Formats: sequence, structure tokens, C-alpha cells
Amino acid sequence: MMLDVPLLIGGQSCPAHDGRTFERCNPVTGEVVSRVAAATLEDADAAVAAAQAAFPAWAALAPGERRARLLKG
Repeated sequence: MMLDVPLLIGGQSCPAHDGRTFERCNPVTGEVVSRVAAATLEDADAAVAAAQAAFPAWAALAPGERRARLLKG
């Protein structure tokens, strides 16, 4: 089963800006197990901008709430 792995920017799953991907293989069998979005510089800039925008709200949270959100899964 092939797993497609998108980027996560600003809480949203998205493909790479240029649509490129790369494959990851099981080293034992050589089977392709996932196709991963290959981030571009534009994607990195968008991720940094999203992180900067989210930081004030994150910084205002109490430590216990941050912990709870990090452990949520």
C-alpha cells in the first residue's frame, strides 16, 4: 500500500508548490512505500510565515495547555 505524504503548512495539508514528490522505499524489499511532497523554497517561506503568524497565540497559552496540544494525537 502506497502512502501519500503531503506538506503541512498552517495546519493545512498541501502538495509542494511545484507538485514534485519523491519516493521512499523499504530497504529490505525495495518496494516503494510512500510518495512524499518535495518542499520548495516557496513552501519553506510559507511555513515560516504560518509559524510566525501562529506564534503569538501559542506563546499566550499556559504550559499545561501547550503540553496537552503537543501530546494530542
